[in-house]
Amino acid sequence: MSKVLRQVLELFKNLRNMSLYVKILEAKSIARRMFVTNSFDGLLSSLGVILGSYISGASNPMNYVGGVAGAAFAMGFFSGFVATYMSERAERIRELRETERAMLHSLRGSIYEKAARLVPLYVALWSGFGAIVLPLIAVLPFIVGELLGLNVSIRSLVYASAAIILLELFLLGAYLGHISGENKLVSGLRLALIGLAAVIFFAIVGVIV
Repeated sequence: MSKVLRQVLELFKNLRNMSLYVKILEAKSIARRMFVTNSFDGLLSSLGVILGSYISGASNPMNYVGGVAGAAFAMGFFSGFVATYMSERAERIRELRETERAMLHSLRGSIYEKAARLVPLYVALWSGFGAIVLPLIAVLPFIVGELLGLNVSIRSLVYASAAIILLELFLLGAYLGHISGENKLVSGLRLALIGLAAVIFFAIVGVIV
């Protein structure tokens, strides 16, 4: 068996044990926080792109899709995934080295060392997921309208997309309520109202402009 094949098989074996590694390093809560934070940032950024494009007079649905997709990819991949992975990896390796120094013994090849190297990938995936996937869901009205050739005004598509973002913010808030044990409805409305405030702000700007 070639060295490369052995490494690939070892990687898949380690990935199957990811839930164990996450539990060992108690990383689930970190992944949740990164998912919620980047989802929230991604949705508000997408709302800004959509409403800003509408105010500036963009009439091609794919311009909205391209703007949101570009922003979502830049935020989700470079910031959400890459930056999160690098920072989380640095923290886990530091903790590993400190543990080795305290024990006066190398942990190379141990389950703790494998966890320290793979858990950052788990956290980074959740971090990037929210920032990319949720905004792309929000532009589905533009995509469907363009693909089916529907005779729908840009204004209606913008409203539909904004409504999806508000719904996603509400669900995100309800999820936070579930985690904290607070009222899910109230928690969901808090985040949805932040999005609604952004819509109102852009509406006022649009009238002024």
